[in-house]
Amino acid sequence: GDVLRGCACRGPSAGFAHVDCLAEVAAREEWMAAEGNREISRWIYCAICHQPYTDALRVRVARSHWRLYRDNPDDGSDEKRQALGHVASTFKENEEHDTAHRLAEDATRALPRDDREVLLSEIQQSLSRTNPAASLENLLGLRARVARCEDVNVRMTHAFLVGSLLCNLGRAREALEFAEESVELARSSFGPESSVALNCAASRAEVLARVGRVQEARAELSRVLAAQTRILGANHNTTLRTKDIIANLPATST
Repeated sequence: GDVLRGCACRGPSAGFAHVDCLAEVAAREEWMAAEGNREISRWIYCAICHQPYTDALRVRVARSHWRLYRDNPDDGSDEKRQALGHVASTFKENEEHDTAHRLAEDATRALPRDDREVLLSEIQQSLSRTNPAASLENLLGLRARVARCEDVNVRMTHAFLVGSLLCNLGRAREALEFAEESVELARSSFGPESSVALNCAASRAEVLARVGRVQEARAELSRVLAAQTRILGANHNTTLRTKDIIANLPATST
C-alpha cells in the first residue's frame, strides 16, 4: 500500500503513514467501542498529534472507511451511515462536488424511513450542491419537518447551517435568528463548553459582527477562545481559527 504524509506530526519520519495500517487500526478501535457508541474519530484524526488528516491522506483514509462497510447488507446500520457520511463530506471539502452529491444521495436511499435519520441525510445532501443559494432553498424547504422533529441534533444542525448560509449570502440580519437558535439548542443539550456549543457561539459572533454589533461579537469570541484554549490547547486548529476571526474583526461597531 501507499505511504503518505498528511498530518501535523514532526520529525525525520513523523507524519508519514501507511494507509492500510491506518485503516486497520481505525477499524479495530471502532469495533472495540461499546455497542451503539462506535468511535470513528480515528478515521479522521491522527492518533499521535490529534490533528485531522489532510490532503491525499484524508481522502484515502475516508475511502478505506467507506470500503469497509460498502458491501454491508445491513443498509440501515449506524456504521454504514457514518462511513458514507464521512466519505461524502470528505469529497465535498475536497471540492469534488459531483462525487459528494452522488454519495449523499446514496446515503438517503440506504437509510430506513426513520424521520430523524432521513432528515439528517437530506440536510447533508442539500450541502453537497455547488450553489449556496440552492442549498439554502433546500434547507428552508425542510424547516417545517425539522420543527416537528423531537431530535435536538437535527434542529440544531439545521439552524446552524441555515444561519451560516444566510450570513455568507449577505443576509446577516435573517441569519441571526437561526444562529441564536443553534446556540441555545447546543448549550442546553450538550453543555455550554461542549465543542458544538462553542462552534455555534463562534458562528453567532460572526453574524453579530456582520450586523454591526462588533463589541458583542468580540466579547463572545473572547469567551469562546478562552474555553477552547483551556480545553483544546492554544495551537489547536479550532483555537487558531477563532484567533483569526477575532483579529479580522472591525476596530469599532459600524
